[in-house]
Amino acid sequence: MYSICIADDEKYVLKSIAQRISSSGMELEVVGMAGNGLEALELYDREQPDIFFVDINMPVVNGLDFIERIRKKDPDVRTRFIIISGYDDFAYMKKAIQLGVINYIKKPILQQEFTDMLRDVCRQLDEEREKEEKKEENIYSWTDFLQLRKWKDIDGTYFLVRGKEIGKEAGNCLGELEAMGGGKSWKVIRFYGAPDILLLVWEGKNCTGREIEAAAGKKCFSGAEQIVYMTGKCRNPEEMIGQFEDTLNIRFYHPEYRLMKIKSQSCEKPGIYYEAFEAALECTRENKYSECLSEIMKTLFSDENYCNLVKQVYQSVILIIANKYTKYDLQLPVKLRQELFPFAAAAFENKRDMLSRLDGYSEEINKRIGEILSKSELVDKVIQYIGLHYKEEINLGDLAGEFFVVPTYLAKRFKEKKNCTVMQYLENVRLKKARELLETSSLSISDISLMVGYNDPNYFARSFKKVYELTPREYRNICGEE
Repeated sequence: MYSICIADDEKYVLKSIAQRISSSGMELEVVGMAGNGLEALELYDREQPDIFFVDINMPVVNGLDFIERIRKKDPDVRTRFIIISGYDDFAYMKKAIQLGVINYIKKPILQQEFTDMLRDVCRQLDEEREKEEKKEENIYSWTDFLQLRKWKDIDGTYFLVRGKEIGKEAGNCLGELEAMGGGKSWKVIRFYGAPDILLLVWEGKNCTGREIEAAAGKKCFSGAEQIVYMTGKCRNPEEMIGQFEDTLNIRFYHPEYRLMKIKSQSCEKPGIYYEAFEAALECTRENKYSECLSEIMKTLFSDENYCNLVKQVYQSVILIIANKYTKYDLQLPVKLRQELFPFAAAAFENKRDMLSRLDGYSEEINKRIGEILSKSELVDKVIQYIGLHYKEEINLGDLAGEFFVVPTYLAKRFKEKKNCTVMQYLENVRLKKARELLETSSLSISDISLMVGYNDPNYFARSFKKVYELTPREYRNICGEE
């Protein structure tokens, strides 16, 4: 049984989500609801649920600020946060990703989509519980390690090891290092989404140069392509990880370096311009984006002093691509979200592999944009027509005749772009107009039904409840209470 809390300033949304959770058939319990961000903070402190549904646009404290406050107070919070919002701005989505939000779904919410998402979250929680039960001694995730340290300064020796899926050998590492003071003094840290990276921590006396060389020569490191090390007091773990990542990026300039001491890199910044690449992603006549990417990478890799900018440039390109998904109302692929995590570039053996990955992402979104633009004009005209004539009787055949196309062609093009049928879209427009009238007027429900294109008030009421899970009268009563 997993516990759930919900925060939204609209009562009908709170009720709708609770009903959908109940309808999912899973072992879940709604243990609390909040109507604004301040109430949500109090609810979290009281319940600390497994899952928390959060609306972005809440009064007092908005949804993202609410999550950020929780993260600052408890950096290793185990609660899974899920954003539910009508907003589609990538700035919101980017911040949500950075705050560790595990899903971002838009209103109106489809029951099947909601159930599938819940099932996936529960699967993650099940796996986490199973890992906790079977946890190997002294092997941690990065977030678990931070919680264990309690943010105290620790003297020790830190090895960052990079190799092809070396994370699978984590258990062997401890055994191999026992000769250097016992396995219990070493800790092995994994990073989410980075199977090619391990961080080994020796807390206590600093290793000497000879011991570092001996450790690097251990059999468990035989598959390591690079090893970066640091000795001394670690005051800021996040800053240390950034320095490790920057030092590791020297491999793109000097692939023969295997054992490297962590050091602060210079802050020189080359003139890298992204405008041409961003525009090229929407150019569907030729693959201009490849040329622009090559120019960006050529500048970045022209001088080893730029190695501390590799992560910044890589993620800037990823964010530009991700922003196109948002602009064209496309679902952001999970693989793109993972590119924003630490050591996302660790899987690349060389700069050619990095360019190839970015080129593949660019090709994928460029193709999707081309498909959308090829059918946008017809669909946009249909949407405009529906917006003007939704009060009238409309069917697919009439619409197709209006634009001189066959019904099957129109239906296919509309579904491809809007991910719903023409008639579903028409009904959504009518019900949205009805909702506005229920909120702002005293017209009778029968009059509203006729005004939005429904000749049968009973059918209108059934359709309204199917979407909003409240009858028109119940919805108006809730609005009146507010």
